Amino acid sequence: MLPITYRRKFSVVDPPKIRLYCQLVQAVTDLTYLGVRWDGGLTFHEHFKNVRAEIDTLTYKLSLMTRKWYHKHPDLIKKIYKGAIEPKALFGHGAWGHRLQFKTFCEYMDVVQRRPLLAITRAFKTTSSKALQVLAGVPPLHIRTIETYCAFLVLRAHEDVTAHGQSFSAEDYVRYDSPYEAHPAAKGGIGFDWVEPSGDGIEIFTDGSGINDHIGAAMVVLYHGQLIHSVRRRLGDTCTVYQAELFGLQLAAEYCLTLSATQRVNIFSDSRSALQSLADPTNLHPLVGKVRRLLQKARSERGVHLHWVKAHVGYLGNELADGEAKAAADEPAVTEKLPIPISRMKSALKALTIREWQKRWDMTYKGRLTFKFLPKVSAKCLFWGMVNEVLSGHGRFPFYFYKYGLGSDDLCACGEVGDALHYVVSCPLTDDLRGRLKFDPNRLDTLIRNENIPHLCSIAKRVRG
Repeated sequence: MLPITYRRKFSVVDPPKIRLYCQLVQAVTDLTYLGVRWDGGLTFHEHFKNVRAEIDTLTYKLSLMTRKWYHKHPDLIKKIYKGAIEPKALFGHGAWGHRLQFKTFCEYMDVVQRRPLLAITRAFKTTSSKALQVLAGVPPLHIRTIETYCAFLVLRAHEDVTAHGQSFSAEDYVRYDSPYEAHPAAKGGIGFDWVEPSGDGIEIFTDGSGINDHIGAAMVVLYHGQLIHSVRRRLGDTCTVYQAELFGLQLAAEYCLTLSATQRVNIFSDSRSALQSLADPTNLHPLVGKVRRLLQKARSERGVHLHWVKAHVGYLGNELADGEAKAAADEPAVTEKLPIPISRMKSALKALTIREWQKRWDMTYKGRLTFKFLPKVSAKCLFWGMVNEVLSGHGRFPFYFYKYGLGSDDLCACGEVGDALHYVVSCPLTDDLRGRLKFDPNRLDTLIRNENIPHLCSIAKRVRG
């Protein structure tokens, strides 16, 4: 694929002629390749026009089904959005992600998101997209795309990126091994079983621990039930307990390679996830591969067997290893640095997404009534139905009808302006319902409680008549 820029002597009606093996390659305005619509200027406008049309159609069909069977379960619609509709909109971000630097591109992405948000919240169509995002607990699509695109650049393209002012270096994170570097016949897992310690011969116990955001790993060696050796290491604070468990097994494997005797060695761990990773020949985690190779080498020299034991049931070796791992986590300095796990980066990107979303919600001039009720954004938030008429101000209120030319005046029957805030705070016609609400009238955000939602719906229902 060769994008053509028409300047000077080139024109759309007379494109340059390109031949490949004496065959003329036709020049077209756009083409679809791997599910992405490419145009000559690499603007991807046509691609997102198609994506918007497909998502609108999908949302319409979904609404027809949910209206009949799942109209009281908006959480299911939100799950479908997060699991199917949003990934469809983000498909191909590796190709068009660089366009996120343009404001108009980001604004159009939020337009693509609008119809699914209306289906989730069942709010009035005139409700602003900014308010819909907060009511549904769904971040703006362009901010979610930045999160996904940055993860792609770091984990797949191995490029350093800066997202919302925070830098991410690709070399700092775990880079999984390639599945093509090793011959399939050479791939094999290290099996384990469930056998209780007998107290005979050499028994090695490993453990990992996390205390106060500090991570430690350790292993202890028992010979006929007597402690003869122990090693402990404090890992970086960005590591996980899973990495600590694997590192404890690495310490055990390295100790086995130092033994001169060829007698049987039993290694015990209370981490089934770490042992299952070693048993899985398709696991490409670099630390898993390193421990697996060390154990295979140790097995070729002497009998080394892995066993899983329950934690904190009174096994002496397991309790000693647990104590050493906790002591390692309390050490003042990091003694072993490991790559940062991918989960840490994804958590950091999600936190940046929420922070940027909150920043935009604080600064926008749209949805200010919703802001009074919901000043803080949250991905766990979800409001739907009649309560959104109150929270957004877009409902069957006199003020709303008058604003859009559907009523003769904006006054309530009591003589005051009949907007949503009036019926919640001061209208005498809803005084009995308002008395059931538990909130501070000077702080409308205190109104958002589970016990208040049914009463807010009752207020909206009474105003409807």
